[in-house]
Amino acid sequence: MSTTEQASFSPPLTYPTGATVILEPGAPREDWHAARQGGIGGSDMAAICGLNPYTSPLEIWFQKTGRPVPRRDNPVLDEAAIYGHLLEPVVATRFLAITGLYAAEGPGTLGRPDKPWIANLDRVTHEDGQPGVVEIKTRSSYALKDWLDEVPVAVQIQTQWYLAVTGWQFAYSACSIGGQRTVIHRLERDDQMIADLEKIADEFWDQVQTGTQPAIDGSAATGDLLDRLHANPLESVVVADALEVEGWLKQRAHAKEQMAAADLALTDAENHLKAIAGDATDVHIRGELAYSWRRRKGQVSWKAAALEADPDINPEDYRGEPTRVFNIHLENL
Repeated sequence: MSTTEQASFSPPLTYPTGATVILEPGAPREDWHAARQGGIGGSDMAAICGLNPYTSPLEIWFQKTGRPVPRRDNPVLDEAAIYGHLLEPVVATRFLAITGLYAAEGPGTLGRPDKPWIANLDRVTHEDGQPGVVEIKTRSSYALKDWLDEVPVAVQIQTQWYLAVTGWQFAYSACSIGGQRTVIHRLERDDQMIADLEKIADEFWDQVQTGTQPAIDGSAATGDLLDRLHANPLESVVVADALEVEGWLKQRAHAKEQMAAADLALTDAENHLKAIAGDATDVHIRGELAYSWRRRKGQVSWKAAALEADPDINPEDYRGEPTRVFNIHLENL
């Protein structure tokens, strides 16, 4: 069987949970949005759990309750999403080449009959006659360290959610890193994680059904949402609860004091460590490299440069720009 034939071949899919296809592949985008609004999907769950840096639980609640949410204006993220879609077949081909397993296109939007839970599977495969999920991701080269040993938690949640919807027992994640490396992990069904996700999903959906807004949290995603929701202020005054406002103002002031104290403590520690190093580049303790203070790559010593420019100067009196980089190697003591 050729690579193309393997990639397109798929035995009939069955779902132990009784899930059915509620929207065929290639359905109009407005139908897809309507289906998503009526249930909780895998990417929704990662955000609801507070693990999406760009989308908060509050934004998911706004979407599910039909409240308008201003679109995020981020060309970088938009283009990343476009490339992720374009590269999906390429990653699926690499998955086949590396594992020997095909990755057929997903069946469309699946829905559980007993819960408002949905799943849009990127690809599906079969292993020993059993179907499994293939979740495809694309990430920049900076994310390599996050994928080498295991699947990032947010993607684990998304993938386990798909296993919860389908009732299947395993999944693969295939991530293209920087367009040059494909990292593949196999994930077994985690019934404890799925039970935890089910509880979180039920609580969240109850908030959707009752119109109970989730609490404001301290995430950057929530801050971004509030910025978008209130981007066009009116020249007006709101009379707020004094105790509530004073409470948050005090918390903010306390946090700023803690940040200033932390910055001072950080600089104090680094200054003492630099004094210990002196002209040395590496500091060892108990046979290990504790920290380094090395010359910046591509730059020469400022003292040497000063002497070369003017041999008559006293290098001890000369103050040039620092050329050393301070790095801690023993972070966890």
